[in-house]
Amino acid sequence: MGFLSDDGIFGRIFGFLGKLIALNLLWMVCSLPVVTAGASTTALFYCVLKLHKDKDVRIFRDFFKSFKQNFRQSTMVWGLAAAAAVLIYMEKESIATMPGSMPQIFMLVIAAVCIPLVLILLYIFPTIAAFENKTKTLITNAFYFAVKKPGYALIVAVITILPMFMTLVDAKMFPIYLFIWLTCGFSLTAYCDAWFMWRLFKPYFKEEETKSLPEETRTDQYAF
Repeated sequence: MGFLSDDGIFGRIFGFLGKLIALNLLWMVCSLPVVTAGASTTALFYCVLKLHKDKDVRIFRDFFKSFKQNFRQSTMVWGLAAAAAVLIYMEKESIATMPGSMPQIFMLVIAAVCIPLVLILLYIFPTIAAFENKTKTLITNAFYFAVKKPGYALIVAVITILPMFMTLVDAKMFPIYLFIWLTCGFSLTAYCDAWFMWRLFKPYFKEEETKSLPEETRTDQYAF
């Protein structure tokens, strides 16, 4: 009966899935107003990073603690990201009216702008969740983490973007994809991303904090 206990393999698997499902539900509910999506994404990453660091997390307490603590900063970043997306979309639409080779030139310019923006967007909410600093510094640090390990950034981009792309283009499998997204898709994606994030963040925590980091303690100490 050991494998059926909480410490058994099935107990650990179902316990882990239960945490992911609960986090997924919390993220979706708290993101429904749209304007709160940044804060809920930061809270989601706070919890999955704790899962990697401490191997455990108190779902509701830790989620809403981070949601409240990082609400203003995360919402500001979310608003900036939305504004940038609108501007890029408007610029892209205006390209069609340009003469000659101008559309190709401007498409290259847009691509050059989008790449660093996407990298920052992939890393900014985990960075806010893990560290405390001014918003401008956190955005700079998010980009630093992205370019520090390009292989990590590529994998994180694939993990985050590819499943969403497949959901949109594969009509036959859409019901299955939808079921996965509604149960644990968002939290599982964040958990997989956080595996790489924690390995980037860990060296910037003090050694004694890394071993046993109090829940209320976050560091603003950086090596750059």
